[in-house]
Amino acid sequence: MKIYVSLPIPGHYIEQAKACASIIKQFLTSEWNTVITPFDVCLETDKPYSYYMGRDIEALLECDAIFMANGWESSKGCNLEYNAAVIYGKHIFTEIMLKNSKTLLL
Repeated sequence: MKIYVSLPIPGHYIEQAKACASIIKQFLTSEWNTVITPFDVCLETDKPYSYYMGRDIEALLECDAIFMANGWESSKGCNLEYNAAVIYGKHIFTEIMLKNSKTLLL
């Protein structure tokens, strides 16, 4: 399964968001799962927000599922990704689901 990771990326906490994305990616990656984060999709750092969101939605549409990281509800970008996942019938996983299974404690 190819999984896209959706997480809030506030500009002034970019390194913290990268670290969180890396932890989630490491946890979800297996011989059956390929995991894509926004940081895998866009390596450029000098583009407008619309460019990044466009590339992220493109990556999401190429995936089978989306993983919604903690705090996604308060992020406009994550909400856009969530709604695209719903519209296109992607499997949707949340950090809460994983925490309840006591497997991932982020």
